[in-house]
Amino acid sequence: MQKSIGIGILLAFLSHLQIKAQESEKQDTSVVEEAGAVGLIEDLIDLVSFEKGRHGLVFYPMAGYSPRQGFHIGVMPVWRIKPNANIDCEYYRPTTIAPSVKFSTTGMYEVELDVNAYTKNRWMFISKFQYLYLPDEFYGIGNEVKVPPFSQFEINRFKIKSEILKGLNAKWFVGVSIDINNDNLTNIEGDVLTPDVMGYHGGWANGLGPGFAFDSRNDQLYPSRGWFVLFATSYYSNALGSDYEFFTSTLDIRKYIPLQGSKSILALQTYMSGAEGDVPFYKLSFLGGSRLLRGISHPYRYMDKHVWYAQSEWRKHIWWRLGGVLFTGAGKVSPAFMQAPLKDLHVVMGGGLRFKVLPDEGLNFRVDFGRSNHGDTGVYFTIREAF
Repeated sequence: MQKSIGIGILLAFLSHLQIKAQESEKQDTSVVEEAGAVGLIEDLIDLVSFEKGRHGLVFYPMAGYSPRQGFHIGVMPVWRIKPNANIDCEYYRPTTIAPSVKFSTTGMYEVELDVNAYTKNRWMFISKFQYLYLPDEFYGIGNEVKVPPFSQFEINRFKIKSEILKGLNAKWFVGVSIDINNDNLTNIEGDVLTPDVMGYHGGWANGLGPGFAFDSRNDQLYPSRGWFVLFATSYYSNALGSDYEFFTSTLDIRKYIPLQGSKSILALQTYMSGAEGDVPFYKLSFLGGSRLLRGISHPYRYMDKHVWYAQSEWRKHIWWRLGGVLFTGAGKVSPAFMQAPLKDLHVVMGGGLRFKVLPDEGLNFRVDFGRSNHGDTGVYFTIREAF
C-alpha cells in the first residue's frame, strides 16, 4: 500500500487548520489569523515566495514515498507571469513555468520543466521537458489485473512533448503537436519483458502532427466554467529520426460547471487515445498517474494500444488558502478502439487537499490519494489541477 510523508510544515498543519475553519466560520478573518497557525504559515510562505510586478516565484519542497520510487525528495519552483493589463486581448492569460528536481532512495532522479504559456498574440504553448533515470517494473500489456513475478529494468529517458497552437480567435486554436523521446533500457531481468516486446531495445520515438483546440474556460489554472477540447495526432517516422513507425491520436474533452460561484465547482473529463503500428511499449496508451485515474500509480500496470476513461471531480474552497476535492473515474485499455468499452472497467475514487500558492491566483499545490476497485492506490504531490 502506498504511503506518503509530509511536505514540510504545510501538511503538518492541515488537520489543525480544518478544525480552525469549522470553529471560526463566523469570526472575522483578522481574529482567526491571530490564532497563530495561519500567521506562522504565511510567514514561512513569505520566506520562499517573491512577487514583483507581473511576476511571482514560489519555491515548494517535494517529499513522499511509493513502492515505485522509494522515499523521494526534491524542490519545485513555480514562476507565474500575469498578463499585461494594458493589452486588450480576451485570451491573453497567465503563464506558469515550473521546473523541478527530484531524487529517491531507489536511485531515481528526475529533472523536469512544465510550461503552460500564453501570449498577447494568442499563441498557446503546452510543453513538458524531462530527463529521468528510474529502476522500474514491466507488468505486461493488457487490461487484466497483473500478478507477479514481473520484470525489472532501468530506464534513462529524455523527452520533449509540446502542443504549439495559434488562436484563430479567442476560442479556436490550430497548430502542431511535437513529441521527441529517447529511451535507453538496461539491466533487464525477468520473463515478462523479453525481446519479443516492442521497445525492448529502446531507442528514438519522434512524432509530429496537427493539433486543434477549443478553449472557452474563464481561467486557465482553476476554471469554474467553460469548455476545453484538444485533439492532436502524431506520425512517428524514420524521416523524423524515429526507430519506430506508428501513428497516435488523442481527444481530451473537459467541462466546468459552477455550483456555488467559484467556491464550489464540478469538473468533468472524457479522454481517448489510440495508436497503430509498431508502438514501443513505453509509448502505448495507459491508465493512471497524477492526472489519468489517480487511483492507479504506475502507468505501466495497464497499457495497450487504445485507452478511454472518464472522470469527475468536485472542488470546494474550505477556508483561507485551503480547498478540498472528491473525485471518481472509470476506464480501460484495449488492443482495438473501444473494444468492449464497459467490460472489466477500472474504477477509482479518492480525495485530496489544495493549497493556493498565491492568494489572488488559481494556482494550487495539490495532494491527492486515490484507490481503485482492483486494490491499486496512488498518492501524488504536485501543482495544478489534474484536469
